Amino acid sequence: MNERPEPCSDVEADELARQHDAATALPRVVASDVLLGGGTQLAILHKQTIYFLRETRLGKLILTK
Repeated sequence: MNERPEPCSDVEADELARQHDAATALPRVVASDVLLGGGTQLAILHKQTIYFLRETRLGKLILTK
């Protein structure tokens, strides 16, 4: 009933640790002025589609296709 789990190899342990780190890692933070590079619009290529990140006159960000 109280069976011990099978020990895993070093490779399996490393992979499990990597998956845990990736799942619990905080996202990277990049300031919008750095992304926009002093402009008001940035084109982003994602999976063969171009998106535009634009700063409005009110200082808000909009992402469009």
